[in-house]
Amino acid sequence: MVVHTLLLAAGSAAGGGILASALTTLFLRYKAAGEVVHAPVLAPAIPAKVRLLMAVEQVVAALPLAVMVLDKDRRLLYASPHAYRDFPNALGSIERHPAFQSALDRLATRVNTRQAESEEARIVLDIPVHRVVQAFFQKTIFSKEAFATEYGRPEGGPNRTELLSFIALHDVTEAEMTERQHTDFVAYASHELRTPLAALMGFIETLQGPAADDPEAQREFLEIMAAQGRRMQRLLDGLLYLSRVQMLEHQRPKGRVMLADLCVRLQNETSILFRQNAAELVIEPPAHPDIAVVGDEDQLLQVLINLVENALKYGGCDAENPRTTPLAVTVSFRKAEPLGGWPAEGGVVLSVSDNGPGIAARHLPRLTERFYRVPKTSAMVQGSGLGLAIVQHVVTRHGGRFMVESTVGSGTDCLIWLPIAEPVGAS
Repeated sequence: MVVHTLLLAAGSAAGGGILASALTTLFLRYKAAGEVVHAPVLAPAIPAKVRLLMAVEQVVAALPLAVMVLDKDRRLLYASPHAYRDFPNALGSIERHPAFQSALDRLATRVNTRQAESEEARIVLDIPVHRVVQAFFQKTIFSKEAFATEYGRPEGGPNRTELLSFIALHDVTEAEMTERQHTDFVAYASHELRTPLAALMGFIETLQGPAADDPEAQREFLEIMAAQGRRMQRLLDGLLYLSRVQMLEHQRPKGRVMLADLCVRLQNETSILFRQNAAELVIEPPAHPDIAVVGDEDQLLQVLINLVENALKYGGCDAENPRTTPLAVTVSFRKAEPLGGWPAEGGVVLSVSDNGPGIAARHLPRLTERFYRVPKTSAMVQGSGLGLAIVQHVVTRHGGRFMVESTVGSGTDCLIWLPIAEPVGAS
């Protein structure tokens, strides 16, 4: 009867084991005393409420869902293994969230017309990363039959009941992000593709009409069309890469990235860019070659490439003050200073600096917005406005911090803080 009642109550919930150790200790005490030998001896020895909680834990923990179980005073009794796995650092934030508490308030004010009452809530978390959790609440009142002993005698009197709330948690971040990305893609891509597409259509009509018999005009127009086609290709590639990064943003990478190896790959990937431009690239590897961070090496390499390309493109586009010295881009790696404004835990700072014209302070807060470009330079340099947005999302996924410091006329510093990985073999 107890298991049947619990299955009805926990059909959409699961539980873990905050009281597991206490219950196990209680069980062992009875066993040590020689009282736990057969089931008929165990049943009267353990209080009925403890047996109920043990049954709740067993039934709820077997369900493949992330669930929290609360008592009538909203105290957490259990959090299922799936809850700890899917929300390792967010259960406390979920429980304290106003939407969570409001759903419990609504359940509490309802008249108990039936044994089970249900409610829903949408919980949006912004720290440490953006997550959207859909919570399904079910309040269940267990009747006196659930407290019956093995011999059928109810405990606690004829009106004894126990109220438990089961909350099933579903992470819908990816689904909502996918829907938002589809909407953004249509809005932004249609806007950004309109200009190159209009240029292509205009040149095609010209080649089909007035320039049909003009080889020189055809060569000129085809070069422009090829450039516009490459512009659209870069935009689409950037959007697709940003979409993939955002879908994985709430999943921390588990790889180990040696910063010395990252320096070598960056040098190989960007050397051709600087051979084609009158600029100098300086890469300063970390002082300790064994320093590593936990991360995705390909994504971190893409971050540094984006920052280096931005410095190369925008570092020499100041038409009002022509350069008198070559553009220099410096990439460095150093341990974060304890009082340098970074998180207290051990970290490393990746820096990409240039001696370009700098960026006005009013633009700095918006640099990581998709498609945002500084108006003064957008007319001089073609770009998609997605590079720094990709950087921000990748750094967030790695549990890091991204900051841009710049002074007009003195260059720009792009700083990335990442937590240092523990040495190999450390416990």
